[in-house]
Amino acid sequence: MGKMLMYSLLKPLLFKLDPETAHTLVKSSRYFLPRPLLRTLTAVKSSRLECQIGSTLLKNPIGLAAGFDKNGEAVDFMGALGFGFVEIGSVTALPCLGNPKPRIFRQPETESLVNKMGLPNWGVEKIAYRLHWHRPKTPIGISIAKTPGRSNGIDDYVESFRKLAALGNYTVLNLSCPNTDEGTTFEDPKLFLKLATAIAEARMEVKDRLPILIKISPTLPSELLQKIIEIAMRYELDGFVVGNTLKVDGGGLSGKKLKTLADAQLKQVYEIVKKEKIIMGVGGIMSFEDLRDKLALGATFFQVYTGLIYRGPFFIKELCQKLDVLCQKLGVKNYAELVGNSDILEV
Repeated sequence: MGKMLMYSLLKPLLFKLDPETAHTLVKSSRYFLPRPLLRTLTAVKSSRLECQIGSTLLKNPIGLAAGFDKNGEAVDFMGALGFGFVEIGSVTALPCLGNPKPRIFRQPETESLVNKMGLPNWGVEKIAYRLHWHRPKTPIGISIAKTPGRSNGIDDYVESFRKLAALGNYTVLNLSCPNTDEGTTFEDPKLFLKLATAIAEARMEVKDRLPILIKISPTLPSELLQKIIEIAMRYELDGFVVGNTLKVDGGGLSGKKLKTLADAQLKQVYEIVKKEKIIMGVGGIMSFEDLRDKLALGATFFQVYTGLIYRGPFFIKELCQKLDVLCQKLGVKNYAELVGNSDILEV
């Protein structure tokens, strides 16, 4: 309670700052906040929360969504806040400056956020070099996207995949980035088929068969969603990040306002793939009840971003503790036994 009170006092001060300035300030705190101390304050150790993605063991299934740490600078700092894994990116083959500022906008009345960043990142060469020499201890996923304005998108994805795949624990193909002008190009099944073929060929060059997931927009029509899933399964891609932010006014909406759409798509995906594939539920996790909804709808893993901004640095600990308690109440040895079980909504 004291920790939550501390953030409730700090939050108004952070919210007086421009959102991107506050974001930079929070990331910069990694230089003076000792990670061992953070871990003692945030750690939740329980075998009921342990899980595995590919061959990588995770201490819990809650990850930091892509967008917060685009260049992979603060992975272990975020791991010290309790995340089981961190997804960096989206990374593009060429460096990107992103859109002009201001480009992040809070909507406090609905606990939401609009991101108009436009994929600013160092580019694959610099990020690959840094990950090679500074491998984080916290497991990472690497989200890759097409460089805005680059004509050959497939070559762009493949270039990033070849240079980054072996440096992470899983890869995400971001097919839909709503805060660029080229939003959903690769959600066209014909183009996605070409991309899946190219990635399958490139995958043969990577020694370890690390999981590859695809990230889709929450408004993708059911017919197109079905086709995308069929192609993904045909090419033995390993799962789905459900879903991306919602395209609004040149940006991507995240937070509480996204939850209903994200949950509806999660339900659709799970009905098709069941437990055959990895499903990451993301979009609108602002409380444990939101996470529990995604678990009941079929999510194997969960990602948080906007919830961290509105709930503070101890939010992940709260989610882990309550998930552990749920498992104890239901007498299960691991949370994975509850995936897709709607009965947990009554507990």
